[in-house]
Amino acid sequence: MGLTEDEVAARARDIKVFGFDLDGTFLRDDKSVSPRTRAAVRALIERGIEPVPTTGRTWQRLCQSVLGMDEFHYTVCACGSVIRDRTTGEFLRHDVIDPRTAAELIRRLKQPGVVIYLCLDDPYGTRLGDCISRDEYVRVRGKERWKEPLTCYDVPALIEANRWGVVKVGVRYAAPWRDDDFIAIGDELNLTSNPCGPNNVEYNVPGVSKAGGLATVAGRLGCTIDNVCTIGDSGNDVEMLRAAGLGIAMGNATEVAREAADYTLPFTNEQDGLANFIERYLLV
Repeated sequence: MGLTEDEVAARARDIKVFGFDLDGTFLRDDKSVSPRTRAAVRALIERGIEPVPTTGRTWQRLCQSVLGMDEFHYTVCACGSVIRDRTTGEFLRHDVIDPRTAAELIRRLKQPGVVIYLCLDDPYGTRLGDCISRDEYVRVRGKERWKEPLTCYDVPALIEANRWGVVKVGVRYAAPWRDDDFIAIGDELNLTSNPCGPNNVEYNVPGVSKAGGLATVAGRLGCTIDNVCTIGDSGNDVEMLRAAGLGIAMGNATEVAREAADYTLPFTNEQDGLANFIERYLLV
């Protein structure tokens, strides 16, 4: 049973940290940030509430061009694997998948109907891909886009030979595969598996989550997860929606995210849902 609007307003009074997902939440479908959303988040900072981008993206790829602004102090990236103080460059957490495990994971994932991608732990967040053929990529992704990083390298051999750490591995898949098939593979290798949207699962080191990342940031700021408000739209947001003092699902959220949240907004990411929530409940 979700909270009423009055109950949401009451809990909002105790919020010190605002953890927000990016894709499908902070960002519009075209990956841009609306002026209203940018203004609302800046107003949070002026109000003394710490906004924290909390995402499955890697820290190297979380730049100003993605965020649309550069005022953020902390970021929780790769679903909690990497927590970074952007002001000092200090890592509060920086855990990567070891090369042998990453290589074995990719070997197990390399099946018809599956496109694999991964981000290396280097200064650039180099993105590699491994799939069977261009036709396979088009079948899974449903589009004719073919970028150079998604080529048919022997990625497991490259990782092992160079002893590259991997921030995350992800798959996009076509029927008859299901999320549960890929979660089972992650469990076998003792990895955290995160459903990230339709036909998309990502893997991180064991024991990490967006919720754990935000708890670390909250502790750094002298408060607890009870003083954190989270907002998101998909499966990899579920833990932070449940754990936070106030968990908000976007109007475009998946059913599992809605069930985990305390309250579901009537507005989507295309309708400035995040900005509407901030203005109505956190800036009053």
